[in-house]
Parts: sequence; structure tokens; C-alpha cells
Amino acid sequence: MMIFTGLTGAVGTEIIKLLPEYDIRARGLVRNPDKAGALKEAGVEVVCGDLGDPAAVEQALQGCDKAFLLMGNARQQLELEKGFVGAARTAGVSHLVKMSANGADSNSPALLKRYHGDAEQYIRESGLRYTLVRPNFFMQNMYHIAGSIVEQDKFFMPMRDGQVGIIDVRDVAHFILTVMTNAGHDDKTYEITGPELVSFHDIAVQLSEVMGREIGYVDVPAADFKQSLLQWVPDDWYVETVSDLFELIAQGHGALLTDTYTRVTGSTPTTLRQFFRDYSSIFAR
Repeated sequence: MMIFTGLTGAVGTEIIKLLPEYDIRARGLVRNPDKAGALKEAGVEVVCGDLGDPAAVEQALQGCDKAFLLMGNARQQLELEKGFVGAARTAGVSHLVKMSANGADSNSPALLKRYHGDAEQYIRESGLRYTLVRPNFFMQNMYHIAGSIVEQDKFFMPMRDGQVGIIDVRDVAHFILTVMTNAGHDDKTYEITGPELVSFHDIAVQLSEVMGREIGYVDVPAADFKQSLLQWVPDDWYVETVSDLFELIAQGHGALLTDTYTRVTGSTPTTLRQFFRDYSSIFAR
């Protein structure tokens, strides 16, 4: 039995689709009971609760040999991840896979990167066998700006000329299940990217080619972006932490390209053009 957190998010949703391919008996720790039905239909055993509920975490971990830890951005993220790691160790989990982030570092100027860096170090010192998976910027993040693409043929981001090794979430899910079901990944840290480095100007060009109409990237000052984001997400902490991540990309810290995905899975990662073809309906007028 394998225990998964984060199954109702972008990565988790793709993991669920792949479970039959990997013949995995899966249990999910699910915070929102309203979302448990879909997981049960997919054959996932569900424990309702969140990482802040020690009893639910303990129940979810019972009898599990492997664990996948994925948590959304939150103020208490580091504390909760440490709690899960400690509970996994107590429960006798033999292998922990953590979804981390590109550039995770305890000394990063970005809080969320520091959280991931500190959590990684805690895992290394826990005595558990582990695999740390650090994906780059998700192609699926483009969903969040589809509205202006549809309405204005433009998208607005504060990335300047920064590049990213943009990766499809479907590939991230495939990579995670590969390392969870195959030997040879103990105590490894993997930076995974897509097949190409692109700027957000490049992203606009590729999207334009696929959609058959001109779509532009508009670089906006970071301060203006923050004010705009606050209208949609009235949470100062969230806006500041996400803006810090975008600033790192703008400064060039996302410009990482590796062949790790292909070396580990034996597959070629999805290109950005293919992603846009697969999900063209989202960006269509």
C-alpha cells in the first residue's frame, strides 16, 4: 500500500489517472470530503483529514510501505511536512517521496524555496530512505491566465526575459510513480524539466502558432502584478510568496534544463507545443 497526499491538486489528479498503469494500491489523505468520491471511484482508499490532524495522518500511514508527500503553499507548510515525515518514520514507512521545487534551498531569498530546502534537509536527517523530486515551472500554470488569452489575446506576467524549463504536470506524475515503483532511487534528488528552455515571449509565440492567432506576452512590473493578483486572491502572504517565486524566474533562476526525466523514465518529456495542442480548447475563443 502506498499513501499519497495532494491527490486533489494538479499533480495528484494526473497521478490518479496513472494508478491502473502502475498497478498501485493507493490510499489518499484527503482534506475535503466532498472530493473523496472521485478518488474512491478511481479505486483509491480514502482517509479524510489533513496534515494538521495527527490522528488522521497516523491512520492514513498505517500499513503503508511508501509515502508521497505533496502539500500546497501554506504558512504552516514546513511544520506540517515535518510532522508527516516524523509520523511516517514512526509508522515504519520505508521510502518517502517528496514533491519539492526547482531551486529548493534553505538560503533562498524566496520563502517557499526555503520551506522546501528546510523540509528536504529534515528528510535527509530523518533516517528514512527518500527521493526528492524538484520540477520546474508547470505548463498547466497557463490555465490560470487563460481568461485574458481568450478575451484579449494577451497574458500578463512579471517575468521579464526570464526562461523556464517548463514541464507538463502529466510528466511530473509519471516521473513520481516511476521512482515509487522502481528500485535505484533511494536518497536521490532529481531536478526535472521539460525538453526546452523558453521565455514567456517564446511561450506566446508557440501558443500563437498552435492557436492560429497572434497572442502576446505583456511584461508587467512586479508591483502592478501584485496589486492585480490581490484582486483575485485577497491574501497578502500568498501574493507575496508567489511574487517572490516569479521574481526569481525574472532574474534567470528558472533557466534550468536537465535530461533527468528521460534518464529515469526512458520517455521523452512533452513539448510545450504538444501541450498547447492537447489543451487548445482552454485557450480557444
